[in-house]
Amino acid sequence: MNEILDKQLCEKYPLLFKDRNADMRTTAMCWGFSHGDGWFNIVDTLCWHLYRKYDAAKSRHDYLVSRLGKPRFGEKGVVVTQEDIDDAKAKMDTEAELVPLVVQVKEKLGTLRFYIQAGTDEHYNYISFAETMSGVTCETCGKPGKRLGRGWIYTSCEEHAHDDDWAESLKVDDDEE
Repeated sequence: MNEILDKQLCEKYPLLFKDRNADMRTTAMCWGFSHGDGWFNIVDTLCWHLYRKYDAAKSRHDYLVSRLGKPRFGEKGVVVTQEDIDDAKAKMDTEAELVPLVVQVKEKLGTLRFYIQAGTDEHYNYISFAETMSGVTCETCGKPGKRLGRGWIYTSCEEHAHDDDWAESLKVDDDEE
């Protein structure tokens, strides 16, 4: 994936990619995102799902900090206290600990591979879905595609397919009917 999209993901989800530039002895993220730009939206959406509970807790905390001593939005007569902020900070810190650490993102056998540490079943369900979506999405451009190739398997749309792989895949599709 290109450097601009790489940087965008790392800035948007810093807890997921805090080891992005760490030593190769501790993470494979030192090599970046080893897949095409076409899967950017899949990876971005996956990261949002892995990050959303922390992000919601952070937003709540930031909101309360901005409203200290002032009425809460929509709650007449109820002011934000330091205790409210402390509770929100504790929730934010708890959610931060639950954000998994991404250790590698790559293409393998025509689909996305997204490896994490400290994930939950919910996290792995999101990852599984994203990996499945990559198998029908062109890795180059993000259009609908299919897994192609003889030897090196890749996922591509017709426009980005190598040589005669697309025509060959159409023959296989016809044979299956």
